[in-house]
Amino acid sequence: MAFLSLNNVDKFYGDLHAIKSVNLAIEQGEFVVFVGPSGCGKSTLLRMIAGLETIDGGTLMLGGNDITHVIPSKRDLAMVFQSYALYPHMSVEDNMSFALRLAGEDKAVIAKKVAEAAEKLDLEPYLKRTPRALSGGQRQRVAIGRAIVRQPKVFLFDEPLSNLDAALRGQTRVEIARLHRELGATTVYVTHDQVEAMTLADRVVVLRAGHIEQVGTPLELYDAPVNKFVAQFIGMPQMNLIKTDGINGVPAGAVEAGVRTEHMQITDEGNARIKGTVELIESLGNETLIHVRPDGADSHEMPLIARQYSRSELNMGARVGLGWDDSQAHYFNTQGENLRITA
Repeated sequence: MAFLSLNNVDKFYGDLHAIKSVNLAIEQGEFVVFVGPSGCGKSTLLRMIAGLETIDGGTLMLGGNDITHVIPSKRDLAMVFQSYALYPHMSVEDNMSFALRLAGEDKAVIAKKVAEAAEKLDLEPYLKRTPRALSGGQRQRVAIGRAIVRQPKVFLFDEPLSNLDAALRGQTRVEIARLHRELGATTVYVTHDQVEAMTLADRVVVLRAGHIEQVGTPLELYDAPVNKFVAQFIGMPQMNLIKTDGINGVPAGAVEAGVRTEHMQITDEGNARIKGTVELIESLGNETLIHVRPDGADSHEMPLIARQYSRSELNMGARVGLGWDDSQAHYFNTQGENLRITA
């Protein structure tokens, strides 16, 4: 039996069916990340687990107990918010210990738990400061520390790094991964950032319009997406999509071929499967992204991108060919299903 399970869970806002019969089983100690575009329901689903949104249908089980209608304070969960949600007039120490003091925990036990969490999060020098005297990254660590001291059954993170700059996001992401390894805690994490999902998750849950498109390890989703939506959502830059008209060797029913940027090859025009013009070259140091506008493509269509792990001598406006290995291609039917997976 799964440690945390959602069974045919529904959520309605009037006539809007926001969460549609979601089924998901999460094992104890697992790090599961919800991803998807804005409005897909990932934060709503997290808040339903936390008890901050009512569940209109189905059941939510934790450790074998039905907590569908249990109030948030009795669910033994701890949530870390995007906005930190710290008490501005309290010190770091008081913010971290507040829930324990409210529960009447012994003072010596509180002090021990706060000290242990502060050590893990490198917050010991800041325990007497108020949040206004901390950086954004330090405030987020305080919010995480407040969750750690409660020693909950499940940690819930709602886009915790969104308010941080790029450098701090990377640093804090590493800290969260390290904490998960040390604590071994069951964690559900919501983000719109696929880099966070790919680097943190044991499994990723891809949501769209209130239902689950696919669940799997990061590399399972990258290598074997069940449909075009997942194929394009996971991976940056997005998977190239190519109309199959005039392309030989495609399976029956395929209307588009999908090729990852690292599998797209720049060739001369004589050996090309597609010919086009270089529209942009992104020289990133460790890699080069070459954007090619295929001949006959409409102006609103996205160019195809070839990723190279070497420097390029091409110039914008150059004529090139594109090719790929068919064994690395994905083929999608009119419903967007990946024929490599569903056939």
